[in-house]
Parts: sequence; C-alpha cells; structure tokens
Amino acid sequence: MGVAEEITLADGRRMVYYRFGDAGGEVVVNCHGGLVSGLDVGLSDAAARASGISIISPNRPGIGRSSRKAGHGILNWAQTDLVELVDRLEIERFTVMGWSEGGQYALAAAYALPSRVERAAVIAGALPLDDPQIFGELNATDRRLSSLSRRLPLLARGYFVTSRMLAGASPRVVARVAARTMTRVDADIVEENHEWFAQCVVDAALDAAGAVDEYAAFVAPWGFELEQITVPVDIYQGGVDNLVPPSWARTMVSRLPRATLHEYPDEGHFIAVTRRAEVLRELVAPV
Repeated sequence: MGVAEEITLADGRRMVYYRFGDAGGEVVVNCHGGLVSGLDVGLSDAAARASGISIISPNRPGIGRSSRKAGHGILNWAQTDLVELVDRLEIERFTVMGWSEGGQYALAAAYALPSRVERAAVIAGALPLDDPQIFGELNATDRRLSSLSRRLPLLARGYFVTSRMLAGASPRVVARVAARTMTRVDADIVEENHEWFAQCVVDAALDAAGAVDEYAAFVAPWGFELEQITVPVDIYQGGVDNLVPPSWARTMVSRLPRATLHEYPDEGHFIAVTRRAEVLRELVAPV
C-alpha cells in the first residue's frame, strides 16, 4: 500500500513521504490527519490510479520516520518543509488536501503558496483552535490530548507509546477501542478497515515526542486568517461527525473568499474514506 521514499532537508532532517496512485498523473499533496500519518490516504490508492492522480503524502516532523522539529508550526511547515519537498520532486503546480488536523496544513499551503497551489480541499477540518470558544467545542479526546501535550508532555508521550504498542500487537482491538468514541457510521468504517487504521496509528506514534509536537501545533495560532486565502477551497463535512462539529464547515465557508461546501448529512468524520474518490476528482477538475 503505497511506496515510502525520503529526502534530506536543508537543515539535515529526514522527511519521509508516501506515493499513491498514478506516478505520472496530476499531483495532489495530502496533509495527513492527527493521530495518523501519511498512510491515512492509503485506501485511496486505487481511486487515484483510476483517475490518473499522483498522491504525494508526507509525514510531518516527528511523525513516522520523519525527523522531529520541536515547536514546528502549521504555516512554517508549509513555507519550509513542503516547499523543499515539491522543489526536490520538481513539482511546480499542484493541488492539496487535508483530513481533520491536516485541513489546517492544506489551508496553510494554500495561503503560503498561492502561485503554486491551484486548489485545496479540507475534509472534516477544524477552525483555529487558539480561540477558547472554538477549542471548547472540540471533542473531549482531542481537548485532553492537546492539553496534556502542552502541560504534561511526558504523560502525553506515555499515551502515544501505549497506543502504538496496542495497535502493533492487536489491530482489531485498537480499532475497537477507537470506535467507542465514534458514531456508529464511523465505528463501522474503522473496524472494517482495522489493519489500515492500526498501521496509521503505529506510524504516527513511532516517535512519541513527535506526536506531542503535533498536538501542540494543532491548537497553536495559524499565523494567517481564512479571509487571506485566495485559491479555491472545497470544504467536505459529514453531518453526524462527533469529532469535528459540522457547524465549523459552514463557518469556514463563510470566511473563505472562494469556497464551496459539500455536506453529507448521514456520514461522519471518516468521509475521508467514503468520499475520497470524489474529493480527488474535484481537485483535478477544471476550476
């Protein structure tokens, strides 16, 4: 499932990325979600091949075997690591997508690189979480982990180490445990695809300190406003998502200058699995 490759960045860090789909196709850069890695798009390999799309899916700092960069931020990642990756691969123009936490990074790429990013897609993404009111609307698990990551990082590391060990030892069990926090529609998807889910969890938590860094970045200021993004953005949201409030998608669309909302009333957070093929098709369609 996918091909793992790596580059050495200018500061000496290693970036690991995955390739899915048609290697010679139109390029879509995937920004992975939280608690998972660049493997999160792995189930879309066949759909990408069928649509002639090449997916490049990098692991952010400290995720998988990508080197840690303590204190990394969303905008800084787009301006440095992402630029180095697409330059090294000689990709001049591309589209970008991000699921859940990855939506923030997709928006950062659209903001930072408007001359290179043709279109962006945010799948069940979050609003800026440095706003206390918005943070209070976040699901309990992410609130707890982000707070631990900022205030008690050693305790947070222990959580990620435990998650990695459980996922590696018993994919069915870790999927079943995760499913308890989800709506039934999402739980069914996770349990049906337990091997994929566990692989993503293991990869995400190989470096527990890197996973802590990710959560700290998740709730930090973005460094830009939604109103400053000039490229077209498609927002995808499930109506029964209990991890990201569906109302956030409508707020995001109201603030973005060029946005289209795609809603799925009977689906949840894992529209990243059920709707990825149409997300990909829309990304490479003429604007």
